Parts: sequence; C-alpha cells; structure tokens
Amino acid sequence: MKIAVLSGKGGTGKTFVTVNLAYANNSSVYIDCDVEEPNGHLFFKPKINNKKDVCVKIPVCNDDLCDGCKKCVSFCEFHALAYINNKLMLFDKICHSCGGCEIICPQKAISETD
Repeated sequence: MKIAVLSGKGGTGKTFVTVNLAYANNSSVYIDCDVEEPNGHLFFKPKINNKKDVCVKIPVCNDDLCDGCKKCVSFCEFHALAYINNKLMLFDKICHSCGGCEIICPQKAISETD
C-alpha cells in the first residue's frame, strides 16, 4: 500500500499524520518531500540514503515586454504579484512557484528562474 499526504497550507497536521502512520508500521518508508521545511526527521532517527538540493523557480518580468495588463496579478491566488507605478513587483516569499503567471501572460513578459 502507498499513502501520500499533501496540502498547500501549513499547520494542517500533515507531519502529525504522516509521522504517526509511519511509526505504526515498522516496515514503512517515510519520505518527507516538503520543499520549504521538511521536519519529519525530528521524530525519527533516519538513515538518509539520498539528499538533493531543490531549487524553487520564481517568476521574473521583462519590463520591456510587459504592457501592464495585470492578468498575472489577477491570476495569482497567493497575491505574490502587484503592479505598482507601471512596474510588476514580485513578493518571492509568498510565491508558490506554480508557473501560472508565466502561462497566462499574453506578452510572454514573465519567465521563471532558479
């Protein structure tokens, strides 16, 4: 059996549920893929077989291509984009790296970078 627990919201109890599920079955494999704050290791004494750095992509705007339509601002559910004084601003700490702003931009002014 394979069980995955996921959500976009912090503080919902994902770690609580997954740690207890893994603990209840000694033969289980626990993989904490939380990009921002993996903390499952705090509850176990893990043998780490493989560790990789992960880059989260963030949008970058080419001001020469942006016509100020604000479609990207309207699209972003996390309010990580704002259009102020004829310039697109990004609040990278609240960006969830979904790539939607890049896809929706009719001028192709937005690209993603590491």
